[in-house]
Amino acid sequence: MGNKINININNLFGISADAGVSICDIAHDYKKVTGKPVVGAKIDNMIVDFDTKLYEDTRVDFFDYTDPEGNKMYQAGLKFVLIMAVKSLWNKNVYFKYSIDKGIYVEVDKKLSDADILEIKIKMEEIIGYDFPIKKRVTKRRDAITYYLSTGDTEKAENICNIPNSYVELYEIDHTFNYFYSDMPYSTGELGQFNIERIDKNAIVLMYPRIDSKNTVPSLNYNDKIYNELVKYSKWSNKMGIPYVSSLNKLISESKIQMFIKMNNIYLNDLLYSIAKDIVKKAKTVKLVLIGGPSSSGKTTSAHKLCTCLEAYGIKPIVISADDYFKEREDTPKDEKGNYDFECLESLDLNLFNNQLKKLLAGESVVLPTYNFISGKKEFTRDPITLGEDNILVIEGLHCLNDEMTKKISRDNKYKMFVCPFTPLGVDKHNHLSTTDMRLIRRIVRDNRVRGYDVEKTLKIWPKVKEGEEKYIFPYTGNVDAVLNTAYAYEVGILRVYVEPLLYSVPMHSIYYEEARRILGAIRTFYPISSEYIEDDNILREFIGGSIYEK
Repeated sequence: MGNKINININNLFGISADAGVSICDIAHDYKKVTGKPVVGAKIDNMIVDFDTKLYEDTRVDFFDYTDPEGNKMYQAGLKFVLIMAVKSLWNKNVYFKYSIDKGIYVEVDKKLSDADILEIKIKMEEIIGYDFPIKKRVTKRRDAITYYLSTGDTEKAENICNIPNSYVELYEIDHTFNYFYSDMPYSTGELGQFNIERIDKNAIVLMYPRIDSKNTVPSLNYNDKIYNELVKYSKWSNKMGIPYVSSLNKLISESKIQMFIKMNNIYLNDLLYSIAKDIVKKAKTVKLVLIGGPSSSGKTTSAHKLCTCLEAYGIKPIVISADDYFKEREDTPKDEKGNYDFECLESLDLNLFNNQLKKLLAGESVVLPTYNFISGKKEFTRDPITLGEDNILVIEGLHCLNDEMTKKISRDNKYKMFVCPFTPLGVDKHNHLSTTDMRLIRRIVRDNRVRGYDVEKTLKIWPKVKEGEEKYIFPYTGNVDAVLNTAYAYEVGILRVYVEPLLYSVPMHSIYYEEARRILGAIRTFYPISSEYIEDDNILREFIGGSIYEK
């Protein structure tokens, strides 16, 4: 009998075990006591492999998909299982394109019927039911490149070529190899909850439990306008010959990136011009342009650029910030912890807001408030304004897409615009940078530049930010008039220059260390791009600085 060690499990209970016991063995004890699934394990805030052996007293923390890192791992594991299922059924390729609503938009090299979707689900359940271990394999870089060239995954081979390491990490399920920019669950048996819905002849959405979905897989809320923008941008990127980061890197290495940046800017600016033209056509009835979108979507710059476009067409916009209509501090609602809740709709003085809008639409003069965030009170020191025939109100705010915010105003008078970055560029067939990660990278850079936040502070508040978006923005995107995609295909190369040193600064003892490393892994194949090519009205300037619209 070997030496005994004491193991603290999730600070819930302790066990005594022989020195050399594996994390995998301990996981069985944890599941038996708690009845909870296990996606991964941490020691000292660092994710560890399940074949790790322990030789001294240790605390081990197990986590599932309700943990932010565990949720990313769960997604990666399901992606691997889906790839295996489609390969097994028809020997076809699967392409993970982008995040969409509560899942991942996926294209398959096959026209899919409802019967095919059922077959995929059955095959995935079979792979999950076998409870295959998901093993990490450390492989020589040259061997990995040779393997992916042999399978026809040339973009993966090129990505690995751009990694300076002599060895790379691949994952194996039942003699099938792949890599993902995330750690993986220790077993397919932990991936039992998922769903697949077909939304086009060869397109599906892979859905999985969310952090807050309470042990269920959310249903898909399909949005035609968002979906069409995703597909349109992806087709444009393919026409430009830039489907993957390896293609973009080639442009950079050949000193052709400046021209691509100009073309990408023209494409996105044209989307904004088209929206402005649509508003101008409806200017006789539309008097309110309501702009909403999640954090770090570029709403501020988009609003300013839209105003410039409208002025060029003879429309004179008046910009209103919904934040100026916060209730007095003492009247602000509080959350369950007793803190002021500035995110909820009830934090706004909706009566004042709607009454002033009605007066403006009736041709009356109004003095708009300015909210003093220090005193917590509204101040009425501006000059009165009147809405003339050529004027239009442009309003930006968290709740702008929710009709409850403007319930006293007729829908005919409102034009609702959803702003969000949906990047068309894949890392490779099986890896994409999610919309959420894209916005998080932008926010890390801006928070550091504008507010002096370190990465840990931004990562700490990010879950609360996402919670507010899920509650107050995304449910109201189904009835918008326009969707503005604000993602540049090249932007990770620009942002990498700024965000990489910030992410590297997160210390090993931090609870955010693994998340910082995950993001670093996701961006490491992107070549850096100089910001000198970025114009002063570009949305990225809102994050990296130098915007013409920055006061």
